[in-house]
Amino acid sequence: MKKERFRPHHIFCERFLKVEVQDRGDEFKRVSRKRRDTIERQDNVEVEVIQGIDEICRVCPDCRDERCQSPRGDEEAVRKWDGIILKGLEIDYGETRTSKEWRRLIDQKSPLKFCETRCPYRWSCTVSQLS
Repeated sequence: MKKERFRPHHIFCERFLKVEVQDRGDEFKRVSRKRRDTIERQDNVEVEVIQGIDEICRVCPDCRDERCQSPRGDEEAVRKWDGIILKGLEIDYGETRTSKEWRRLIDQKSPLKFCETRCPYRWSCTVSQLS
């Protein structure tokens, strides 16, 4: 069985973001939909939480030199967000769960305090509707 590997915010946040980014190209959209399908619709796909860029990052035009260069949050900011998500979910890098187990954990822990108060994407996110 193939193991998927995603950054913490790609496991947690994309579940709640309801905006499709139009300016990142078709390949980004395809990989993003695949990731969403893996986490939301599959039950037994193994997903490992990783540090650093993942498959989605690699096809993003804001990723250059193996680092996020987004004006909305560069690699340092994204790593901080990933760390906050790890802490909120009480997990560590390298942890592997099935997609169904990730959904269950996210359902139990959501919304994170950061989501409600400090996330720069909270305006386009539905996680606060869970509280």
